[in-house]
Order: sequence, then C-alpha cells, then structure tokens
Amino acid sequence: MEGQGAYAIPPGALAGLKVIDMASLYAAPLAATIMADFGADVLKIEPPGGDLFRNSKMWPIVARGKRCLALDLRSAEGIARLKALVARADVVVENYPAAVLEKRGIGWNTLSAINPRLVMLSVSCFGGTGPYSDRPGSGTIGEGFGGLTGLMGEGDGPPMLPSVALGDAVGAMSAVIGTLSALYWRDRNGRGQQVDASLFEPILQIVAHAAQRWEPGRSPQRCGSRLPDVLRNVYRTADACHVAISASTARHAADLLALAGGEGEGEDARVAAWIATMDQSALVEQLVARRIPVAPVNSLDDLLADPHVRERGSMVHIESAALGDLALAAPTPRLSATPGRIGEVNPPLGADADAALARWQAS
Repeated sequence: MEGQGAYAIPPGALAGLKVIDMASLYAAPLAATIMADFGADVLKIEPPGGDLFRNSKMWPIVARGKRCLALDLRSAEGIARLKALVARADVVVENYPAAVLEKRGIGWNTLSAINPRLVMLSVSCFGGTGPYSDRPGSGTIGEGFGGLTGLMGEGDGPPMLPSVALGDAVGAMSAVIGTLSALYWRDRNGRGQQVDASLFEPILQIVAHAAQRWEPGRSPQRCGSRLPDVLRNVYRTADACHVAISASTARHAADLLALAGGEGEGEDARVAAWIATMDQSALVEQLVARRIPVAPVNSLDDLLADPHVRERGSMVHIESAALGDLALAAPTPRLSATPGRIGEVNPPLGADADAALARWQAS
C-alpha cells in the first residue's frame, strides 16, 4: 500500500508535469492518458454536458487517471479560466481546427505569450500545414491516406481497414514522443514550442518497409499476411486455431522448411499443409524449441488467460460499477524505477475551476 515503507508506490516518471487535455475523440486524449499513466497531473477539460465518450467503454481509455473539469470554451468566462490554468501548465493537448482556436483567442501565439514555457500538442489528421491542413479526419483517414489501407488485404481482394483503431493509437504514441522531446528541449533552453502531430505521418513509419520495395510507377501491392521474400504468414492448425510465424532469416526459413519437408517450389503451401496436421500448442512448443519465431493468434479471452500476460500484468481486468467489465492494456513501456500505472477509470466531472487552479498554484 502507498506510504508503507519499502512497499510505497513510487511517483511516476512524469510526476509534477501539469497537463491540460482540452481535446476530444480518441487520439489526442489518448496521448494525454499515456502521460497520466506515467504520473502526469492531467486536467481534462469537458464541455458542460460532459465528454461524448463519458458513460461508454471508451471512457477509461481517454480519461483514466485524469481530473475532469467542466468548462464552456465558447464563453468568455470559460476562456478566461482556461488561460489562468495555461499560465501554470506545462502542456496543453488539443485537436481543434486552428481557425476555431484563433477565433476564441486560445491559439498557439496567444497561449505561448501567456506562458513562454508551454508545450502545446496539436493533433490533427493532416497536420498544421499544407493544402489539406483544414480537412477533418481521424486515425482511420490517416491509415487510408498514409498508404496502410492500400497494403492490407489479399492481392486479389479490396483494400482493408484493420479491425481496431490502429491509426489513433499509433498517432497518440507518436504525439507523446514529440511532446516529451519538446519538454526536454524546453528544460535545456527555457522555452516551449508547438508540437504538430498528424495522424497520417506515423502511418508512413509503418509502411516504411513496403516503401523500400517502391520504384517509380510500381507501388508495392497487397499480399495478405505474407511479405515478399520472407516466409511469414498466418497458418491454421489441426484444432481450428491459428499461429503467426515469421521466419525472417535464412536460418529460420531453412529450419522451418526442414520441419515441413524440405525446400523447393511452393514453400508457403508446404508449411501450411504441415501445420494443418498439428495442434496449436504442440506446434508452438516445437517451433519455440527450434527458436523459430511463432505465436498463437490470440483472442482477448486468450490474452487475459495467458500465463505470460498474467505474470507481467500486460492486460488488466477491471470491474467497474458504472462501465462493467473492462480489459485495459497496462502502461507500456516498462520503467524499472517508476513504472506506469492505471489510474481511476471513471473520474467524475468537476465544476470548480478555482480549486483546480489553486491546486496547481500550490504545487
């Protein structure tokens, strides 16, 4: 328990960092959540009626570990209270159209004049410059525009979106990297800066491997779960389960093919036929013994029951009276001295802006 000598929970790595999360939807609030997981004091600004994800199972992802405050940012009083908080903040996270911020008098130039040490994280689909900068978008739009969707699916089928909000999650992690980099520079040089975090540009890092196969007029094409020149795929086992295998080195490929019955044409088909004769657990055990990279293709039920995931606490099962059963990913990466932790998953909506400001002024 906290405060009990050697068993005291250490403060997070970002303890003392004051963050205003005035964003909505998924990617930008998730960036602030990651900072909260690692100890930042995050104040989430909600409209008077509450955030659109409040009372949904998305709420713990975008609000956990934060203190919530109702402020009407369409009113002069709400803007004045926000500016008072900004004067004490280290970071502001926002995903408003730039024109809206300027109209309300809370754009980067105004807020940085109030607090020259401020780091302002601005999240958008297309970024703050360029001809598409004012277009609406999300992680899904970033996936499509950034080339990922066009590379997903079978070669003779249509492009596919992933079954998860990949672009939002990757965009949030990229945004946190930018924010922490800006804070490090600020602490060395004394001034903050604006972080322009688009959602499509992190996708370009994901498709970088495919981009290495690009030639003018010859874009890489969809190839399902495979990769050119690599023995890598998802295979069905005899017990109607699946495994993912990536034999990406010559040694891995040679060993896998030896197990499957030798080399020659149709290597992937021969591997698939061999795997189809084995149960998943026996196959994984045999390939791990040969140090060939393999993993079961897990459902969320499988993950929550897996002994490795359970020992590391990689997935957290929480029972919430308001939100029901929740399966949340633990903060990552792991820090040996100041590990991240999941805070309150259903923070209440407060209305006392003066109390919030007083807390920051006292710290």
